[in-house]
Amino acid sequence: MRKLDNLERAWRVIKQNGRSSNSETVRLDLEQFAEDAPQKLRSLKGRLGRNSFEFEKAKGVPIPKVDAKGKPTGKIRPIVLAPVESRVVQRAVLNVLVDQEELKPYIATPYSFGGIRSTRKRGEQKRDEQVAAVPAAIKAVLDEIGQGRCYIATADIRAFFTRVSKEHVLGVISAAIGNDSEFISFLRKAITVELANIAFLKEYAADFPTADIGVAQGNSLSPLLGNIALADFDLIMNEGDCRCIRYIDDFVIMAPTAKAANARLAKAIKLLSALGMQLSPEKSSKGAAPVDSGFEFLGVYIGPGLIRPGAKAQARFLESISDAFASSRKAMIGLKNGVALESDRSLVATLKRVGGMVDGWGKHYWFCNDGQVFAGLDQRISAEVGAFLGVYRAVRDAVPPKFQMPLLGLSELAQMSREPFKYPTKR
Repeated sequence: MRKLDNLERAWRVIKQNGRSSNSETVRLDLEQFAEDAPQKLRSLKGRLGRNSFEFEKAKGVPIPKVDAKGKPTGKIRPIVLAPVESRVVQRAVLNVLVDQEELKPYIATPYSFGGIRSTRKRGEQKRDEQVAAVPAAIKAVLDEIGQGRCYIATADIRAFFTRVSKEHVLGVISAAIGNDSEFISFLRKAITVELANIAFLKEYAADFPTADIGVAQGNSLSPLLGNIALADFDLIMNEGDCRCIRYIDDFVIMAPTAKAANARLAKAIKLLSALGMQLSPEKSSKGAAPVDSGFEFLGVYIGPGLIRPGAKAQARFLESISDAFASSRKAMIGLKNGVALESDRSLVATLKRVGGMVDGWGKHYWFCNDGQVFAGLDQRISAEVGAFLGVYRAVRDAVPPKFQMPLLGLSELAQMSREPFKYPTKR
């Protein structure tokens, strides 16, 4: 766990994941760490070797939950943002655990797909092993439909990570790695949640896993701990002629008959209750439904012959595109009123940002087959681009020439700061 190459691998993953974070604080912290990452990682290695490393307190971020209509429910998703050093070390611990042969059954499970990537390098994977995460879960669902399981019930475990028993999962890991007390003691610290802003969270403070029960959503180790906590659940739920495909706290029950699906849903409720967990009523099926009536799982709509991004996923994507253009339009119009234009709101920067959003979203849904939906989204985006360019042209024509290049996103040589040398007056 203390080896430098392991810490370097952990840092690369944390940096890659952080690039897509919606939190400006997270991105800024990563940029600061990256400025001198080699030295900071060597410092981490030294402190870990001397047993002097301490996990600093994290920050609790209450993310409001909304209902199907986008209205706040009054509930939150308790995200824990740990300092970069803590996240790197937590990821380094995970790198070690996923390589332990005794823990492989909790990692390479046939019916659970969320949160833990394959430890193989991409070139070493077989073709079917390269499908992971959401695509792998969707493929598993489609395979079960092909096997004749034509009734489904979808479900979501309420506040899943906050209900995971630390003592249980630590006991399983301890037995698996040979009762290494020093490592288990360190692992306990790695999954303990201490919040620096607990007083500011007020009524939401109790939603965060600061007690003996619960692990942090946002900790690299949490998906593995969740898999360990639900290992028996996964095993029992997939006995007989039913299948339960799970992605962290979301799962779908697939059965050959409605009666079998309903019975398995009732069993899920009973098993989860024994673990101190329950289903979210607003996100779970009341009963079985035919597969042919269509359903959504993990933001993906699956219907007869169709696999496409769900309606809410499409709406959120278009909203994010609209927000990016709206922010830039506001900044451009402000330029007409004498407000300086920030470079990241210029034409080129905005189009580049939107292009990245489109590229990332499209690649996320590479496995979907409804070309008509994507063509329709392209039309909506094209209309947004057209309206945006119209505002740009109007502002460009209204501002003095010295603002036109910055508006585009290009610097003007004449406006650059200089400290010119003086030519000698006497020779």
